[in-house]
Amino acid sequence: MAISRRDAKPLCTAAEFALANESFPPIIAQLDAKMLRQRITRARKLRDKYADLASKQSREIRGKAEPTRQRTPTGNASTVMKREFFAETLERFETKLGIVERRTAREEAAAAKEKTQAALKDALARKQGAAARKPATKKAGKGMKSAPSKKNEAFPNLRTMKGAARANNARSQAKRDSKR
Repeated sequence: MAISRRDAKPLCTAAEFALANESFPPIIAQLDAKMLRQRITRARKLRDKYADLASKQSREIRGKAEPTRQRTPTGNASTVMKREFFAETLERFETKLGIVERRTAREEAAAAKEKTQAALKDALARKQGAAARKPATKKAGKGMKSAPSKKNEAFPNLRTMKGAARANNARSQAKRDSKR
């Protein structure tokens, strides 16, 4: 059961109540991740403080520990209520921090994606610009006629020579394979 601010206000100090009050809208919406982490630390310390105090008081009530004060302890309901109140406050801060961190991660991922896209577009533009400035090569391009090769004049039986070399390489490879 959630503890209302109205019920917790008389139990808390001004600083404690101000911290707990910051965990409610619209104040919590204005806090960034760093501020939320600070509030989480403070709320966790207060929750732990009142949890320890409540367990100490319950031990004193049961007679398992010596009372630290002159007055005999009668109950610890308000301390337990404060512990629960600060546990709820801590939970609200942690939930909001998770939301803020996920939003930040999404924004960073989107920025990284945009940066990558821009780099790719820039690289493509540079590549296309370089292709347009390429000097003419000796190879035939679109719409050009191939220049005749002079190898056929020097070696009239070039095709036969290529076939013979290929066959010789195949035979040599077959010999090596058969030895294994």
